[in-house]
Amino acid sequence: MSQLQVTTYNNQRVLTTAQLAKSYGTDVQILTNNFNRNKIRYTEGKHYIALEGKEKRDFLNLHQNGLGSKKATVLYLWTEKGSVASRQITWHG
Repeated sequence: MSQLQVTTYNNQRVLTTAQLAKSYGTDVQILTNNFNRNKIRYTEGKHYIALEGKEKRDFLNLHQNGLGSKKATVLYLWTEKGSVASRQITWHG
């Protein structure tokens, strides 16, 4: 994995989908597709945090370093456990 700028949300280390894709050397859409196909394997709060509305805007304004798209309805933040699970599902099914 390449060096990542890990950030925190509610005292939890997190990465965005874009950061995760970059570290895996893959495309955001591949991770998004895998997440959508395997959503039952993930637990919100344990593997990922979904930010919407004001929460999303506040997070992006606080971390103005290209962490996510302001146009997206939901910004997914991946926890350490979620990052590991995503990698396993992406590469091993």
